[in-house]
Amino acid sequence: MDESLNIVNVTYTGTVSLHNRMQAVERVCRNYSHLQPLRILVDVRELVMDLSIEEQQTFGRHLANHPGLANARVAVLHKADFNPNVVIDDSAYNDGYMLAQFSSLTDAELWLSREIK
Repeated sequence: MDESLNIVNVTYTGTVSLHNRMQAVERVCRNYSHLQPLRILVDVRELVMDLSIEEQQTFGRHLANHPGLANARVAVLHKADFNPNVVIDDSAYNDGYMLAQFSSLTDAELWLSREIK
């Protein structure tokens, strides 16, 4: 957690199972539910995607429909030339999840820090 910005940081490295991703969501929602809005920076720059397309879509829908994330703003940080999380991001966004994709940490933090109107 970046205390100065009230941003929760989630970093995925290597391969991460669907089960472990679901557990991470539950931990974030349980530990940071007091933050309104809940601002999350998901760093996937070192993620190796090994989930099937179906699992990725399932996780995206899970994010979009999770009550603990209803008021969350999520910035996904990926490498400039590759986002291993694109299927999840698209699926979640299409179901109403408020997220944006960035290849710059500074830009992601600025977007998360802006006031929501």
